[in-house]
Amino acid sequence: TRRENCEVLGGKMEVPHVVILPFPAQGHIKPMFNLSKLLSHAGFDVTLVNTHHNHARILNLTNQTRFQSQFPRLQFRSISDGLPADHPRAGPQVTDLFGSTVAVSKPEFRDLIISFVEKEKAPTCIVADGIMSFAIDVAEEFHIHVITFRTYSATCTWVYFHLQKLVRDGEVPFQENEDMERQITCIPGLEKVLRRKDLPSICRLDSEHPFLQFFISQTSKMTRASALILDTFEELEAPMLCHLRSIFPKVYTIGPLHALLKSRKTESSTIGSSNGSLREQDKTCMAWLESQRSKSVIYVSFGSLAILTRDQFMEFWYGLVNSGTKFLWVMRPDLVWEENMVGEVPAGLALGTSERGCIVGWAPQEEVLAHRAIGGFLTHSGWNSTLESTLVGVPMICWPQLADQQVNSMCVSEMWGSGMDMKDICDRSTVEKMVRDLMEGKRDDIVKSMAILASVAHGSVKEGGSSYSNIEKNCEVLGGKMEVPHVVILPFPVQGHIKPMFNLSKLLCHAGFDVTLVNSHHNHARLLNLTDQTGFQSQFPMLRFLSISDGLPSDHPRAGPQVADLLGSTVAVSKPEFRDLIVSLIEEEKAPTCIVADGIMSFAIDVAEEFQIHAITFRTYSATCTWVYFHLQKLVHNGEIPFQENEDMERQITCIPGLEKILRRKDLPSICRLESEHPVLRFFISQTSKMTRASALILNTFEELEAPMLYHLRSIFPKVYAVGPLHALLKSRKTESSTFGSSNGSLREQDQTCMAWLESQPSKSVIYVSFGSMAILTREQLMEFWYGLVNSGTKFLWVMRPDLVWEENKVGEVPAELALGTSQRGCIVGWAPQEEVLAHRAIGGFLTHSGWNSTLESTLAGVPMICWPWLADQQVNSMCVSEMWGTGMDMKDTCDRSAVEKMVRDLMEGKRDDIVNSMAIVASIARDSIKEGGSSYGNIEKLIEDIRAIKCASTGNV
Repeated sequence: TRRENCEVLGGKMEVPHVVILPFPAQGHIKPMFNLSKLLSHAGFDVTLVNTHHNHARILNLTNQTRFQSQFPRLQFRSISDGLPADHPRAGPQVTDLFGSTVAVSKPEFRDLIISFVEKEKAPTCIVADGIMSFAIDVAEEFHIHVITFRTYSATCTWVYFHLQKLVRDGEVPFQENEDMERQITCIPGLEKVLRRKDLPSICRLDSEHPFLQFFISQTSKMTRASALILDTFEELEAPMLCHLRSIFPKVYTIGPLHALLKSRKTESSTIGSSNGSLREQDKTCMAWLESQRSKSVIYVSFGSLAILTRDQFMEFWYGLVNSGTKFLWVMRPDLVWEENMVGEVPAGLALGTSERGCIVGWAPQEEVLAHRAIGGFLTHSGWNSTLESTLVGVPMICWPQLADQQVNSMCVSEMWGSGMDMKDICDRSTVEKMVRDLMEGKRDDIVKSMAILASVAHGSVKEGGSSYSNIEKNCEVLGGKMEVPHVVILPFPVQGHIKPMFNLSKLLCHAGFDVTLVNSHHNHARLLNLTDQTGFQSQFPMLRFLSISDGLPSDHPRAGPQVADLLGSTVAVSKPEFRDLIVSLIEEEKAPTCIVADGIMSFAIDVAEEFQIHAITFRTYSATCTWVYFHLQKLVHNGEIPFQENEDMERQITCIPGLEKILRRKDLPSICRLESEHPVLRFFISQTSKMTRASALILNTFEELEAPMLYHLRSIFPKVYAVGPLHALLKSRKTESSTFGSSNGSLREQDQTCMAWLESQPSKSVIYVSFGSMAILTREQLMEFWYGLVNSGTKFLWVMRPDLVWEENKVGEVPAELALGTSQRGCIVGWAPQEEVLAHRAIGGFLTHSGWNSTLESTLAGVPMICWPWLADQQVNSMCVSEMWGTGMDMKDTCDRSAVEKMVRDLMEGKRDDIVNSMAIVASIARDSIKEGGSSYGNIEKLIEDIRAIKCASTGNV
């Protein structure tokens, strides 16, 4: 069932991984490269496996940086094709690839799959070329889903399924001097149209010839795949598709693939940069076409493999010149093979070509065929060329040479009436006549037939068309609908809440989800100002930023004591704007699968319930503090709060289960010092209560750190996901993906100069000082900290924000002794790259405000702390650090220079060993939690699995 499929795919952090293996020839690579792009665009990880030879050619013709930025989920890998480096892989020798790929490519492909499995990047599915059946063997060995992609038409594929029958019935082999018009009547659906000369070129080989036997064998083995992909469209080949569906349980017609890919340009700008060509395109011909009249030029190309003798070559050339028609001819360097090289060109041909012709080595064919000047196409009838010509309504003259081309030319001339068939004939008078007929004499009827086909082809790739729908069905089988789960994430509009939810946004985007991060207009602008938007969007094409008002005027500081103004304004103004945003997403058919709302933005749950959208709450505090917040009303009821700072701050709080023996009055959140009816206290009581209406709770912590509190919270919420430290879980993915970077969610510009200063300091000699993004000091407090740091004799790196001292209490003149002490031992910056700083070898301690992000970052880096909490959850966090985990010292409610000096010295010297030992244990557990098999790694996968299951249920595929 679809649900089972989603559950299988949703359990891993990685999105579905599709490995695509084309046969190593241009005509096979191009459509499978287009499919790779489409699946990448659908949110899948895609690995396109070429041979070393073709891999190098593609990379040489690809702007790799641009391509990887456009398709970060599409990677190239290569295996040997079994031929020596100097083998031409062209002309008559291209058939050497049949045997060599089986002998050499198969074991190398198997080794590649093993390497993916060992790295836990096992493919969800292998899409293998219809003549690379060894991939089916490998897929079966490793129990991997496999789909076969035959790069021929449906008609030709149906014919190939009857090769053995044709041999058995004595229809093949035949010689070219036999009756080539003889009807072939043993293939259902083609009894009245297929002639001997229309059969694939291998039918002219001896019945035991290895090439004929190779194709019989490969076609038979295709049936072991669970589905068949064809680059065609339903309306073009409906009867043949009906027959093929009697063989395969599922047949996906998703062509013309090049057009389906282009149709996605209206939905995404990520299509481009490389078209899978193995030859460099000469675009100078486009300028020549610009100078020609509409429909006056015949385009001539025999594809990437066809070979002409010199005699054939000259017959075509004379025929074109003698027709009097303008022509654009793709004359590959290897078009005439070896001993039959072109030689001297007769003067008449040279003159006729200079007057009416343009010759290039390789052309941008799709662009050429779409040009207004092109009126016809003299083609080898390769299937890619046939589809490209059909889509743009250009009638054809068909001169097939090998493989499927004879069948295709029959389809064009006999079944669809979109061109003329010149197979098995090559003389100048026939070429001249056919060109004149196509461009003048018999043009009208062919053009009318072609116009109808072109219109149907265009319709098939539009939304609602057959190929458009079939690619979505194909993606559903591979791992989900084209529309992947869409998660809307709404943080409270301050730095400490935005950062972890931004990290979650990246992780969910990495899991293949569409993610919308909704900030306030104010923070949205700040975030964009500090983000390399082009780089970020190329790395996270499925993550977008939207914004709503926070309800405050643009000149409001949103900091210091006035940050509390956001509590009321977000409820009053942000709620209706958020509702409007959700309505707009629904109207755009981008309805969220799930809303992840900050724990103090409960209005998002109201909106989610109104529109029947799944809601999860993310409390950006510790589990311990979250558990305390759930008891605020009980604390008021029991008379424990409010209290004043002159009361007994050591008094034990015994009414919160699990914290009876450790929690003191001074450890309660700062809001507990407000009046019981104060709007800020009432706000937090209300918001915490409303969280329980969400179906799950996300916390940025790890199981081992706060197991008892998580146990209690699981009595309230049916699901609790402890997925922290999120910043570290995100970084751990760098070993699997290069898509992390470009923005860390900071709302302030980081001063990197401090890193150079740290480089010059001894190991563990520096104490890092930062009071976060919101804490405010009086001038007196600032001076006490400053004197304490200088007097400690310890080197220090201090983040002194411009707004660290509020309004009338600005810093003012700095005493000379502080200036001197700082110049000798200190470094002061406005904002630092904190994760990088804490991980530096020179850092030995952290004087912190005990914000939860800072606490986790210090813990992961193994840096012991001095805690000076200021507001909200920070008092609880400092208690956890000092009393529960033993990873630091608590200095809450104290601010004098002697205390600062003593604590710094104790942390860096006197009492360091015990704290460092405790911190080392906790840090090790933290690092293990984010590794594969760790608790947070497992929990983020459970979260992703559950969101995928919601998406599955919402589509009705249960």
